[in-house]
Amino acid sequence: MADDPKNVGKGDRIRASQQPHEVQYIAKKFNISGQAASGAIRAAGPSREKVYDYIRQKKKEGDYA
Repeated sequence: MADDPKNVGKGDRIRASQQPHEVQYIAKKFNISGQAASGAIRAAGPSREKVYDYIRQKKKEGDYA
């Protein structure tokens, strides 16, 4: 099933995907590159909270300057 950015619900709020608009949102939110955001989604999985925690940890470690 395709994800429609106009059709939001609980599933959209708790999951992150590799769609360009979501990668761009995460990159802007954490002030990181789109490539880093995409890599974080791949590494942490589809859970938005896990992706956010992963990015916060990487920023703390200095990997994402």
